[in-house]
Parts: sequence; structure tokens; C-alpha cells
Amino acid sequence: METKRFAKGDVIFRQGDMPAFLYDIDSGAVGIYAEQGTADETHITTFGPGQVFGEMELIASCPRSATAVALEDTAVHALTQQDFSAYFEDKPERVLAIMRQVSQRVRETTDDYLSACRTVYDAVEAEQEGQPKAPTLLERLNFFAKVGALLGK
Repeated sequence: METKRFAKGDVIFRQGDMPAFLYDIDSGAVGIYAEQGTADETHITTFGPGQVFGEMELIASCPRSATAVALEDTAVHALTQQDFSAYFEDKPERVLAIMRQVSQRVRETTDDYLSACRTVYDAVEAEQEGQPKAPTLLERLNFFAKVGALLGK
């Protein structure tokens, strides 16, 4: 495991890169973006001290699904697959904390998915009843359409 430091604005990894590390934030903040640097750029989330990011791709050995950018001066512990495997013996409490974070993200993703399903249901129901779509429904539909367009690329 090595400590890496990033200045505000530094790209830590890019969408599509193959992973070498997962990152455990010691200090600072990291923004995660889809289509970073393009007109379709979408801020997905922000991580801070004590949180990890980049674990999905490292564990699954698949390309990065988003770009990570230091939002302020940031220090991270960069763990290879071997380092992470050693955590199971050396730092089981940290592995448990990482598993809790990943579980929370899965829960949030499930909530987002259910919200998208509810939005589609509400839109179809309004259309079938000949009712205009409420402004908040239109905002939600536009948001999910933007995310869907990014996924379709």
C-alpha cells in the first residue's frame, strides 16, 4: 500500500481506464463523474475521509465506470489487489467498514432504481389518464433521461 497525494483538480483515474488500485481517502475530497470534461458531464457523488472508491473495478477487474477528480488537496492510500487481500488478515475491521460502505451504495442504487421505476409509472399513469405531467415529474423524467442517455453511450 502506498500513500498518494493529489492537488485540487487532479484526475485520479479516468472512465474506461483499467484499475490498478482502490483508494482509501485519508484527507480531502474526491468527486466521481460520468463523461467528465464533456458537455454531458454528470457529477455522481463525492467521497471524503474514511471512504473508499474504485473498489468495484479492482475487485471485478473491469474498466473504470467513471472518472475520479480531487476536489481539494487529497491524500489517499492506494491499495492493489494484493494489498486489499492482505487487509482480510491484517485489518479485518477495515474490510468490514469497506463492506458497509459498498452495501450502503448498493442500497442507495436500489433506491434510485425504485425512484426511476416510480417516475416512469407516474408518467405512464398521467398519460393514460390524460392528465398533464406535474413539473416535479417532468424534472425527474429529464434527470433519468439524461442518466439513461449516458448509459446508452
